[in-house]
Amino acid sequence: MKIFRSIILTMAALAVPALAGSSPVMAQSAGMGTTKTAFTSQAGTAIAKVVSQNTSIRMRAQKFGGSSVYVPLLNKGGIDFALANELEMLYAVTGTGIYNKKHPNLRIVTVLTPFRTAVFVRADSPYRKVSDLKGKRFASGWASQKIIIPLMNGYFANAGMSYDDVIKIPARNVVAGANDFATGKTDAFFFVFGAGKVRETAAKVGGLRVLGLDDSAGAMARLRRHVPPAYALRVKPSRRNVGVDKPLHVMTYEYLVLTSSKVSGEMVYKVAKTMHDKPGELRKSFRALAMFKPNRMAKNFPGLKYHPGAIKYYRELGVWPPK
Repeated sequence: MKIFRSIILTMAALAVPALAGSSPVMAQSAGMGTTKTAFTSQAGTAIAKVVSQNTSIRMRAQKFGGSSVYVPLLNKGGIDFALANELEMLYAVTGTGIYNKKHPNLRIVTVLTPFRTAVFVRADSPYRKVSDLKGKRFASGWASQKIIIPLMNGYFANAGMSYDDVIKIPARNVVAGANDFATGKTDAFFFVFGAGKVRETAAKVGGLRVLGLDDSAGAMARLRRHVPPAYALRVKPSRRNVGVDKPLHVMTYEYLVLTSSKVSGEMVYKVAKTMHDKPGELRKSFRALAMFKPNRMAKNFPGLKYHPGAIKYYRELGVWPPK
């Protein structure tokens, strides 16, 4: 018995300094607000996976019906991070456009990727430009994704027409709009490049065609009355650019990783650093993040603020303030 007790005491004595010298990192939990499907869902899930694998943060994607649902929740501190485009954030911060009150706690973590969007029709349809859709059926309403309304107003204005020039078929979000198109309820749909939903829809209808954007000065001025940060990006036919049968332009703007002023600087710093250091892992998790560039994470957005934790990291990189 004495020998056994001696062994126990010896083991305990050896364990004390080992425990005293160790400083285990406590895991932190964080939520990433995304849509339920499509690009935003896949991108948010990829970011959460890479952050969780490379830091003490256990991040998980929290999926909602649309960005206009989770952006206000982010402002309140109900979630820690979220994905949204720069136009929606500007509307939310200023309480304009689709938002009727200000959301002052929103902050930017990083530019995620240029968000390339397009209007798609069937490849065997007679439609060659957006103005050909006058009198045709198109999704509308966007109950859980209100940000699509100004985007569509901009697309139709670019073509010299109005949203009222189409027959409006209610849809809650872009996924519902794509589903309605695939079943023949509408004649065209709006979506982002790189999303699996576009490939899925193309397979269902026998191929798609993108209706290009008019990049002339006058047409772009009409577009920017509705989508001020939009620019025309030229794209070429490729396996990844579904529906592009010739070089054309599409409406593009920046997609962002957002957070709240309520989130700690340490956590935001870790997220920014991990995304900068692990671009290959992000792309491996979701191929559509191929356009995420670590050297363009910091960009000046008039009227919008970056989180201090992100600013601290970008200062260390020597890229703050943005040129």
